Amino acid sequence: MINKLVKAALLCSIAAMPNLVNAQSETENDSVVTYEKDYFTKYDPVTLLDMLQRVPGVQAILDSNSRNNGGGTARGGQQERGFGSGGDQILINNKRLAGKENNINSALQRISATQVERVEIIRGASGDLDVQSQGLVVNVIMEEGVSTSSTFWNIGGKYSVGYAFSPDLQVSHNGSSGNLDYMFGVEAKQGQHIEHRDDTYFTPDHVKTEIQERKTNNKMKYIRLNSNLSYSWDSGDELRLNGQFEPGKYTKREPRFSELVNMPRTFQNWSEDQTSQKWEVGGDYTHKFDGFGTWKTLFIVNRDRIDKRELYQNVFDTGNIPNFRDNEYRIKKEKIVRSSLTIGIFDNQLLEVGGEAAINNFDKIFTNEDYDLGAYTVTVNDDVAVKENRFEAFANHTLNISSNMVLQSSLIGEFSKISSLTIPLIGANIEKSKKFSFLKPRLDFRYDFTGRDQLRASVEKKVSQLDFQNFVATYDTNNDVLRLGNTGIVPEKSWNYSVAYEHRLINDAGALQVEFFYRDIKDFIELVDFTEFYDENGVPIPRADIVPVSKSGNIPKARSYGIKTTGSLRLGFIGLPEAVFSIDHTWEDSDVIDQFSGVHRPFKWKSAHLFTFNYRHDVTDWGFSYGVKGTLKSRNGRHEINEVNSTYNGDLYEAFAELKIWNDYKLIFKFEHITPLKYTTDVKVYKDHIRYNELDHLETNNWRYVKEYSVFLQGTF
Repeated sequence: MINKLVKAALLCSIAAMPNLVNAQSETENDSVVTYEKDYFTKYDPVTLLDMLQRVPGVQAILDSNSRNNGGGTARGGQQERGFGSGGDQILINNKRLAGKENNINSALQRISATQVERVEIIRGASGDLDVQSQGLVVNVIMEEGVSTSSTFWNIGGKYSVGYAFSPDLQVSHNGSSGNLDYMFGVEAKQGQHIEHRDDTYFTPDHVKTEIQERKTNNKMKYIRLNSNLSYSWDSGDELRLNGQFEPGKYTKREPRFSELVNMPRTFQNWSEDQTSQKWEVGGDYTHKFDGFGTWKTLFIVNRDRIDKRELYQNVFDTGNIPNFRDNEYRIKKEKIVRSSLTIGIFDNQLLEVGGEAAINNFDKIFTNEDYDLGAYTVTVNDDVAVKENRFEAFANHTLNISSNMVLQSSLIGEFSKISSLTIPLIGANIEKSKKFSFLKPRLDFRYDFTGRDQLRASVEKKVSQLDFQNFVATYDTNNDVLRLGNTGIVPEKSWNYSVAYEHRLINDAGALQVEFFYRDIKDFIELVDFTEFYDENGVPIPRADIVPVSKSGNIPKARSYGIKTTGSLRLGFIGLPEAVFSIDHTWEDSDVIDQFSGVHRPFKWKSAHLFTFNYRHDVTDWGFSYGVKGTLKSRNGRHEINEVNSTYNGDLYEAFAELKIWNDYKLIFKFEHITPLKYTTDVKVYKDHIRYNELDHLETNNWRYVKEYSVFLQGTF
């Protein structure tokens, strides 16, 4: 009853506002909300990003895109290989950008606002788009046949309090000439990220025994060159090409000290030096057959190289003495082509059929060397070459049941072969080859009760892609543990179910969405116990001789379910029609059987509650904007073979202010880690294997990230 009264009061307040202009229009299809160019005029936008930030509900998509490096889907930090049919929620002229590194997120600031005709917010299933999405999709329609040219520049940088100022320069030129659209850009950036960490050690009886401290200074530099070209023929055909080249450098300096109770301090230095180089070329071609359908082809060729060296030293009065060092050289390459034909069936159906081929290569050499008696000795030499040939055949069918009801179905057949060659330190080479084949059905249903009320439902089988990083050994610097590789991992399979209800308030005053989801997972990928407790004859190995071993592997089953609530509200009912407040809350209950202790537990680092909010106010009469956003998480944790972690995630708050100072010049201030950001982890460490339940000691780890301030001046000419 209280919720109904509050909702009624808000609706009445908004309806009573005579000055609140209907800022958006609805097409004949109520699932599409259109923001025409005139809507953005009062904001004086410079780039496409400026425009999208003014659309209620889109900021969450922008934030998600940024976390996923600009597009596609990611899990565990790995971007999906291939294109697939899902992913990007921001499209240009119904199409995604055919790029991975050179993606839509990096293009938003390079596209001039003068080139945009309108912005469409598409709710639910639609057969006209380049992707399948059960939620919101932002579709940007560009102006055609207009000769324009503009140059965007952005100069400034970020200051880490107590440390250095890191400069950032970006210049891009874009325009149109007849049927040709073009965009060229260059960005030179230097970044710095500072972490302070202190660890306190206790006996099982909570008596302090030792303290350790680390001060980590991460620095990165890169130059990014990119370009986008698009040519449209009068017949309706279109060709788009894009490319990017990005060399970079990363360094890490981490002085450490430790001190046992009533003992002098000892000092260590951890350092990391890394060079990288990425390049990518991609494109797509669309051809329309009169009276038949549309043929689309996308392609990508890219390469990503990293050369990294890590050195751990003990520091004495006489100088630094090496302890051990790691070397890593890794190359990733990808070649993809995806082609499809979309045809109309009768008056209310669309059918898309096609295929995708992807050839992926992953080569990595990792060596670990211990220093003793004045020389290095190789202890780990993991040399792994992986090749994946993957093919997809797919069919997507869209049935417009009625003007307010759409059913979209798809079936994907995936066929792949993964071959790996491992060259160990001792013994013969190890060759493995696996073939996989999967059928992945999907159903998306959309029903519009009214122009403002919509029900969406989705059922999909997903198959994860393997992270080849798990195939090769690596050193975990946070936990000072050498992680061994495992080439025996198989893909993770899951059935995903979701039902969502969305209500939009009148006059673009906001929206509320509630989504229920459930995931049933098989072959869940996480750390697995590879410890040998019995010898080859089945005789138990004495505890003193057991060597605990954990690697990434597969757990037979897991599940998660939850509720995601998203809302945005324009504050016109209190006299602030240009202020928007939005919130997102996800409650998720996840469960998997821990492979070391046998107990049921949540997924690694998965918080039961995730809450984000965003407030933005545009004072258009002054050319001024400001806002704040925050992220709050409940506790999460990690289980290892000999420890259990529980982490409190500090609340993250950021603020910004923008001021138009003259014509097309804008001054931007950003404030990050305002609090500053802190994390606290409580750790129970066991003597050997957790199954013996013999506690060795307790730890409390504290991370603190320094405050960061950014200032930028940008404009166009």
